[in-house]
Amino acid sequence: MVKEHVHGVFQSIAPQYDAANDRISFGMHRLWKRDLVSFALRFTGESSPAKVLDVCCGTGDVTEQLCLANPGCLAVGLDFSSEMLKVAEKRLSSVGNAMLIEGNAMDLPFDDETFDAAIISFGLRNTPDYKQVLSEMQRVVRPGGGVACLDASVPDNPMVFPFYNFYYKNVMTLLGGGAEKHAEYEWLYESTQEFLRKAELAALFREVGLDDVHIKSYMFGASALHTGIR
Repeated sequence: MVKEHVHGVFQSIAPQYDAANDRISFGMHRLWKRDLVSFALRFTGESSPAKVLDVCCGTGDVTEQLCLANPGCLAVGLDFSSEMLKVAEKRLSSVGNAMLIEGNAMDLPFDDETFDAAIISFGLRNTPDYKQVLSEMQRVVRPGGGVACLDASVPDNPMVFPFYNFYYKNVMTLLGGGAEKHAEYEWLYESTQEFLRKAELAALFREVGLDDVHIKSYMFGASALHTGIR
């Protein structure tokens, strides 16, 4: 039932998703995603052809960044929402080095060691089993390749938390969904509160077999980039 609800939320908000992200983060998510893309492309120099997997690719904005930043890299975007993928298809219609697949992040339809890097942005917290998703990402990446997760987080600083909580509980849901989609964005707020804290996610990276794990925080800890090496 939870999986069906999550699927319904993303099917519903797909057409407005990019604009909502700009409003919610004041456009800062674009800068954070550049760091994610830069990390992934660090691992594409030794392979021909280079391949990067964008898990829970949504509307394909990160997939597009990968393609444009390295035209010699095949960027594969995977998502479970057909509506999100429709938006991604339009975005990537003129890009020749992208591939989109409708699929399950917990059961990736790829052989072991297929990709140079696997990344996920603002999607892990909406999956039923974080460890399973990260294990699958680790599985499909070659030895020495990279795995990264960019997602919302909860600030560790107790002085920042009250302001963060007020913004995400009240302002974010209104900016994101307005009156029409308020319930959907309220649920996304709740999923962030239930998500792993930064240190917990770093520990999970190590648990699935990733090394050299690092965390980079943004916006006083309201978002974070976790990276690791297989």
